[in-house]
Amino acid sequence: MSIKEYIGGQCGNPEGLGGIACAKFMNFFNAEHYRAVKKFVCKLDGARILDIGFGNGVTIKKLSKNINAKFYGVDISADMVEKAKRENRDGVNTNKVILQQGKAEELPYNDDFFDTVYTVNTIYFWEDTAKVLDEVRRVLKDGGNFICTFYTKGYLDKLPYCDSGFDKFTPQQVRSMARERGFHDVKVKILSDCKAYCLIGTKIEGE
Repeated sequence: MSIKEYIGGQCGNPEGLGGIACAKFMNFFNAEHYRAVKKFVCKLDGARILDIGFGNGVTIKKLSKNINAKFYGVDISADMVEKAKRENRDGVNTNKVILQQGKAEELPYNDDFFDTVYTVNTIYFWEDTAKVLDEVRRVLKDGGNFICTFYTKGYLDKLPYCDSGFDKFTPQQVRSMARERGFHDVKVKILSDCKAYCLIGTKIEGE
């Protein structure tokens, strides 16, 4: 396995010491993405919020300190689940934060359950993008919102470690996929021109 393949693999499924280091780097690298999530996430008291691909759990920890909501998380990496549980020990112990291992294509939650579902830089690693979007829409309540931050294909193509294991998309492609899977009022906000973007879509029943 080449170094590029190793780094790309750790981005998609962080494991071991390399995964811990990668997650810490992503906390810094994705700072503007986390700010976008904080801005658009549902802030109603008692809201249920899902983080897909929470990594080391730092984002959930920050949000849960400022929003009176119940936070759920699903991540493909068993190592990250354990790391995030330690990071969010207080929230886990008070049942304000519930974290588990799982795949985005098979979300282990009931229909119409969440007020917000968000994901930060995981779209590249989904095995079936359409299925994940269908799952997100399924678990969202009517009127719930989906937040998906990502780096554009043009930017990722410039990064050597993104050669392997990444499905890359333009903002137009991400917007089109969300609309095709039934999301409404789909908007793509620019976080950093020609680099980072944030998609926001709404579930509206019967439309």
